[in-house]
Amino acid sequence: MRLTILAAGALLLPLAACNKGPSTEESARQTGEIRLDNASMEEVAKQATAAEAKAPVQKAGQWEETMQMIGLEAGGATEAQVAPLKAQVGKPPQKRTGCRTAADSKPFDVSKFPAMSQTCRFTKYYSVGGKVEAVMNCDVPGGKSSVSIAGTQNANAYDLTMKQSQTMTGQPKESSVTLRVTGKRLGECKI
Repeated sequence: MRLTILAAGALLLPLAACNKGPSTEESARQTGEIRLDNASMEEVAKQATAAEAKAPVQKAGQWEETMQMIGLEAGGATEAQVAPLKAQVGKPPQKRTGCRTAADSKPFDVSKFPAMSQTCRFTKYYSVGGKVEAVMNCDVPGGKSSVSIAGTQNANAYDLTMKQSQTMTGQPKESSVTLRVTGKRLGECKI
C-alpha cells in the first residue's frame, strides 16, 4: 500500500477559515490572512509569501516538534501489508528538537515541486486569525489523492491534524493516514 504525504512541505504553510470572500496578494500582505477556494498551488504560494510580512509562519529559533499517527484506513491492502503501520496508530508522539533558521521558516515554494503544481489544486485554503483549514486534491500516477489540514498555527507554535487519502485505480476502497503534528518554539537556538 502506498501511503505518502504529498504535501509535506505545505504543512507549514499558514492556513484557516473565514467568510469574507477571497483574498488577494495585496490583502494577504496587509492583513496576513488568506482565504482562497479552488486555487492553484502557485496562487496559494504567492499569497503565503505576501502574508509572511504580516503573519510570519514560524519564528527562527529552537523548536520542539512532535508527530503522531492517529488513524489509518487500509483500503484494499492486506493485513500483512498494513500491520507495521497499524502498530504505529496511537503510540506516543515521536519528538525531535532542533534549530530553525529564518530560511527554514519561509513559506512553501511551489517552484521546487513542479509536478505538484501541475497536478494539485486547493479546493480550500484559509488562514485567518491563527486558525487553519485547507484541502488539496491531486491526480497522482494510478489514482487520486487528497490532503486535508486543520488546526492552529502562529509564529511560536502549531497544532495541526492532517489526513492524506488515496484511491488507486482498481483499489476497492480509499486508504488514508491521519497524523497530528505539533510544534513549539523553545527560545533562541543553542550553539
